[in-house]
Amino acid sequence: MTTSPLPGEFEFSDDDLTLFGCVERVSDPGELITAIPALLGFHPSNSVVALSLMGISASTLGPVMRHDYFPSVRGKPARQMSAALRQFASVCDREGARAVVLVVITDYSAAETLIDETIELAEVFEDMLGGTCVELADVLCTAAIESGQPWTSVTRSIHRGTLPDPASSSVAAAQVLGGRVIRRSREELVRWVHGAARNHEVIAELIASGRESGAYGGGVDGDDPVQDRVDLVLKHIRRVEGGDHPDPQECADLVVALMDVHVRDVVLGLAITSVAAAAEQLWLALTHEVPCPERAWPATLLGFFAYVRGDGPLAGVALSVALSADSEHTLAGLLDLSLQSGVHPDGIRDLAAVGLSIGESLGIAGLPPALPSGS
Repeated sequence: MTTSPLPGEFEFSDDDLTLFGCVERVSDPGELITAIPALLGFHPSNSVVALSLMGISASTLGPVMRHDYFPSVRGKPARQMSAALRQFASVCDREGARAVVLVVITDYSAAETLIDETIELAEVFEDMLGGTCVELADVLCTAAIESGQPWTSVTRSIHRGTLPDPASSSVAAAQVLGGRVIRRSREELVRWVHGAARNHEVIAELIASGRESGAYGGGVDGDDPVQDRVDLVLKHIRRVEGGDHPDPQECADLVVALMDVHVRDVVLGLAITSVAAAAEQLWLALTHEVPCPERAWPATLLGFFAYVRGDGPLAGVALSVALSADSEHTLAGLLDLSLQSGVHPDGIRDLAAVGLSIGESLGIAGLPPALPSGS
């Protein structure tokens, strides 16, 4: 089993957003803090978040990282916090960040205690950045990201303010217009990925029946089984795009099709094509409906597709679901390790390109072409 160095606590996201287009707005701590829910896709609580700033003027947002917050122990940062800060520093350095802002969000401690603990974290983090070219631009703390909540900056001199409404932030508006849902908590995101199982027993029997047949046909019986299985997947992606989700028999057929390693390889390539969003909806539907351990495959695909487009929080939750379904799932384990290590989505995108190349080498027809990088 492949395990993460920071299992279930560290999340990495990279949407390559420009922060409002000017340096002056980046220096407004309240605006920056209220952008965090839109950047992560959920309102974090009891968390420490690092926002890396890129470019000569440090006005472009790079990787955004989140870790569960652990209170200090005997006046020193908890072991988990030291590990998280080390990870933040490593990712910022590797990605070529110009600066980084650290934000502590927790209601664990009284206000003055929180400020003291944040100062301790700032000192430790600044020491860790000492061997890099990354500047610690600011260190902020607040009890919650809510309108009217007080925030405090502890860098160099203490100064304070109150948060504006997170829903009115420019980043939130851009993300919502782009179709991204901002959830009330990470727990809500977890519930959304897990879904409500309705047909696990029925689908388990149908999958077993498909396996016993020995054909692994996934509801197809043509002369080219790999082509037929890929066609089956593409058909259901188009149907999901039109609002139609697979019934129990179709879920079982799709899972049996995904048992073919060639089909799985080719399907990874869809993450960089025009059908990626619809495919992601199909993987989500299958993650809800398919029982363990087969659930691991659609959950892994959901995590992979989310990772490729830079949605680290969703990728992390989906990969956790996959590993819960099958702790020995090789691809899920490798992707989870990459995510926890802060590997950039571009590195994962290369795997999708390999998937399309495999499809081409197998002579698979009907695959959509890869979109230009950044589309």
